[in-house]
Amino acid sequence: MKTKQFQEDTVYSKYDLNHDGIITDEELAAAKEIGEAEAQIRKLKAQKYMASVALGACLVFTLLLVSPAVSVERVNALSDLFGLFYISMAGVVGAYMGVSAWMSRK
Repeated sequence: MKTKQFQEDTVYSKYDLNHDGIITDEELAAAKEIGEAEAQIRKLKAQKYMASVALGACLVFTLLLVSPAVSVERVNALSDLFGLFYISMAGVVGAYMGVSAWMSRK
């Protein structure tokens, strides 16, 4: 087992998990695993947020289209664009749900 002794106020002192002033290879490996797990959690939270915003955008967009604020002529003129919007937002939500289900089986 190799040990690494660092100065008291170094940036590496956060890796000294048992606070004995010596950083072992095991502590560095544990700190690396913790960092990777935290990065994975941040990634999953960002994906969940993206899917939630896409679903909310579909809801708000639908409510806007059925409100009297948008005329029927404008809706008819832009209907192809609206279809692409719904397909893309549904793709984001569907991809999130599918990957989440797939990852839960691993």
